[in-house]
Amino acid sequence: MTTAADILTRAARALGYLGFTEVLSASDANAALDTFNAMLDSWSGGEFLTAYVTQEETFTLIIGQQSYTIGQSGTPDISLVRPFEIITARVRDTNNLDYKMNVIAQPEWDDIGNKLITSQIPTTLWYYRTFPNGVINIFPIPLLPYTVYFTSTLNQVTFSTMTQTLSMPPGYERAYVLNLAVELMGAGWPCLLNTQQLSALINNATDAKANLKRTNMDEIIAPYDDAIVSRSYATYNVYSDGNPRN
Repeated sequence: MTTAADILTRAARALGYLGFTEVLSASDANAALDTFNAMLDSWSGGEFLTAYVTQEETFTLIIGQQSYTIGQSGTPDISLVRPFEIITARVRDTNNLDYKMNVIAQPEWDDIGNKLITSQIPTTLWYYRTFPNGVINIFPIPLLPYTVYFTSTLNQVTFSTMTQTLSMPPGYERAYVLNLAVELMGAGWPCLLNTQQLSALINNATDAKANLKRTNMDEIIAPYDDAIVSRSYATYNVYSDGNPRN
């Protein structure tokens, strides 16, 4: 199994800082680990398509409760890993029928005038990314303990020890090694590559990260209004004044 130390060593070699048979000193390894974790934290914050995992999870609604803390600090309402972002959501009733929920941003949530409206089937979810626990807000306030299914992206896993093993989908190991090499250079580590080698390193690091994003990107199917486009003459005809029989 690949360990954090393996990734750090390979990154230093890719930068030209180490030879192929050399290993990092303890001080260099600790400094490289700090840079590695800072890179992963940055990916979690601004590049959700590099997220370690996108998964569906569930929680049960509580009658009369609108807000639910989620995380692993203290005693949250939902004891799950704090999501970075919630992408989709749906509510399931006791007959196993699913109803889509709209996942909205804070400005849309703020536009809801009366947030105290109740309903058997909530239609809207807003995720407030507080820390260390996030907050899931539901509207209308539920009248029945139905189940909410939500798809979320989780933050990148950071490495606490040199011996911690890598457990990631295909493609992550290469992206970590090459992009860490670039990060180390930005952190002040000496680069012993020539211009051509450095250009190849940067290009390969960019490609490796782009491959992760392509893998993690879901297909988006654009919806349309049947009343607008589902007809034989979708555009205005200046010669017939829009009448297809003329």
